[in-house]
Amino acid sequence: MNGINLEALSQARAAIAADRPAGITSYGLAMTWMGGVRMKAETTGMQIGTERIARDFTWLVDEPNQLLGDASAPTPQEFLMSGVGACIMVGFVVNAAVKGVELRSLKLRMSGSLDLAGFMNIGTGTQVKMQGIDYEIDADCDADPALLQEIAQAAVEFSPNAMTVRNGIPVTGGLKTVA
Repeated sequence: MNGINLEALSQARAAIAADRPAGITSYGLAMTWMGGVRMKAETTGMQIGTERIARDFTWLVDEPNQLLGDASAPTPQEFLMSGVGACIMVGFVVNAAVKGVELRSLKLRMSGSLDLAGFMNIGTGTQVKMQGIDYEIDADCDADPALLQEIAQAAVEFSPNAMTVRNGIPVTGGLKTVA
């Protein structure tokens, strides 16, 4: 249903319910500065439970010319929003499949804003973080509106990325070396 193997989903849920550490998932990225405000991101692999999974993806991050970039790639905020949006969409597709709703198409639009004065440390009381992220889901299917609302709510409430952004998490780390 909707490209989701419901039998495999059921098996994965049962396995994680029986062995909670089997559901702990870790992700890794390596970022390399490429000059100016352009960076390259590379996946360094992930792990689900004790299983190590190779990941080999690379993408660029840049800013528009107005923010000192070359406009050669999406901004960090666009990547953040796409990560939240994609996670919500995954949840929507899976929840629709579980509820027996066959999707013909699914679209999600996102928008967000931030005050550059905060980023540039101009003035006091200006927030550095984005002011919020808004989303709109457009699902083409034959389903009762109340059921679609239930699916959409679950898609957000059980989205790791949406809940991470909504509730915040510690950002830890520090400088490793000084040249």
